[in-house]
Amino acid sequence: MMVILDPIKDERGIFEKEVRGYISAHYPGDSFEVLTLKKGPTSIGNFTQKTLACSGVLELLDELKKASAVVINCFADPCLFELRENLDVPVFGAGETTMHMASLLGEFSVVGPGDNLISWTRMQAREYGVFDKLVSVRRIEIPVEGILKGEGGLYAETKRACREAIEDGADVIVLGCTGFAGIAEKLSREIWDEFKIPVLEPLLTTYAVARSLQPFLKHGKRGLFSGR
Repeated sequence: MMVILDPIKDERGIFEKEVRGYISAHYPGDSFEVLTLKKGPTSIGNFTQKTLACSGVLELLDELKKASAVVINCFADPCLFELRENLDVPVFGAGETTMHMASLLGEFSVVGPGDNLISWTRMQAREYGVFDKLVSVRRIEIPVEGILKGEGGLYAETKRACREAIEDGADVIVLGCTGFAGIAEKLSREIWDEFKIPVLEPLLTTYAVARSLQPFLKHGKRGLFSGR
């Protein structure tokens, strides 16, 4: 069974419930598990939180080994390479997967939160080999925590940034945080109606890719992910 890994601590089960509802609304017949951290950060907006999240993820290895595939539900892709090193099933990071899918559709811009967003996204794009397809990175004035809480003004602020990305020349817009899922459907529809530009929400995009390809893919155990 596929596992969606939410790499944050979710004591009240709010995010787990939202993820289940979101994916089930698009794939009502699918069976999947959602795992959250027993200890770790409540959001990931910097490298320290990403490292702490990875520590919590590695404590779940025994549970993850039972999966048919793992989807990391965070655009920062915490523990992506470490999981590939330790698991014998395909692991899909929301950031890496969505950037690659966007690059198949044209040149793309990323819209997301955080003062560190621009440099961090450019680093990711270089690491994933799609930097030449990255047109721009547009920041919204709401932090990751505000996105997860559905802070007032989120929709208008995100749509503004999408318009700026289109003015930059983007053929595709990538939402640079899986917390955008709650506004993604309406946003995608309105941007398409107005500009004929696709908007990719990373969790749904990555889940769709994973469910299609996981029966046929494995990460090699020589070279990069050999562990030695």
